[in-house]
Amino acid sequence: MASPPFGQAALITALKGQPLRIPSLQALFTSWPSPRLNAHYPELVALASAAILEFAAAAPHLHVERRLRDDIALLTCLLFPTAPRRRIEALVLYMVWLVCWDDTVDTNEGDLAADFARAEQWRNRTLEVVKAALELPQGAQQRGEVDAINAVLVSFGQRYCGTHERAPDEQRQRLYDEISIFIRACATEQRLRLDGHIPSFDEYMVLREGTVAGGTLCALVPHAMPQSVPPELLDMPQFAVFRKQANVLFGLLNDVISLKKELNMDCVINAVCTLLRPETPLDEVMAQIYQKLQDAVRLFDTAARELLDQFGDNDLFYDLSEELIDGHRSVVTGTLEFM
Repeated sequence: MASPPFGQAALITALKGQPLRIPSLQALFTSWPSPRLNAHYPELVALASAAILEFAAAAPHLHVERRLRDDIALLTCLLFPTAPRRRIEALVLYMVWLVCWDDTVDTNEGDLAADFARAEQWRNRTLEVVKAALELPQGAQQRGEVDAINAVLVSFGQRYCGTHERAPDEQRQRLYDEISIFIRACATEQRLRLDGHIPSFDEYMVLREGTVAGGTLCALVPHAMPQSVPPELLDMPQFAVFRKQANVLFGLLNDVISLKKELNMDCVINAVCTLLRPETPLDEVMAQIYQKLQDAVRLFDTAARELLDQFGDNDLFYDLSEELIDGHRSVVTGTLEFM
């Protein structure tokens, strides 16, 4: 598919002149469990706020007051509604790190947003911190000073890999792999933005699978469950489908809802922009995206039925599969509820 026949400036002008009518997004998920809030939310607000305030002086570009108003504890508690107290505490720290790390190089707000070389150094250093923080078998001990934002990831790792709540090796490796995909995709997105290039829709969706970081949230779903999950269950092929379709849903939902904000920051690397043509009204583009959202829900639900059908005579795996499926659904519906 060819790239849209617009430059960035022309595309921004064309979109700013059209009304954005968004169909009911909640209607996509009427067959999924309704969003719920983790019962530990009231006690977690202070934890998220303290983590943000700790690096406030070192990261003024993050607009700390705005980050505090974001209520990252609320977001986390909607994503992982059944996580036990110790595990949801770790997950709150992870979400603080994810949101604030991304803001440092995202759009035109971050202090590294216009400096690709420095951003690359920081991304590479972050991957070193991640590997050490997750205590992977091939990881080295943390060396050198850790910047204030990545220090939150270290704090997450201390809980995620702690004696009482230690995540299994395969889950920690999967999380590292997903964070690596996210960080490398952020580099590609930054390069595109700085070069003024607008990718085709198909190119964009390959990129978006990484930049939306949904794979990292899916990797944390087993840790958010009260009981342990056998690795052979997580290796079932349906989990790759859950991850893929959750990322499609994350990316398209976020792009639709954040389009106006991104246009105000002159950012047009967005699914809506990749589909826009001179002859295509914005309402028609929105209809195309809505159909893609419906397709993602359908593919997710088909894989869910396939997984459960395999364990009809195995109560343990059937019940665990149901919880894992709903856990993946919650990271999607919780995100939409938060938006």
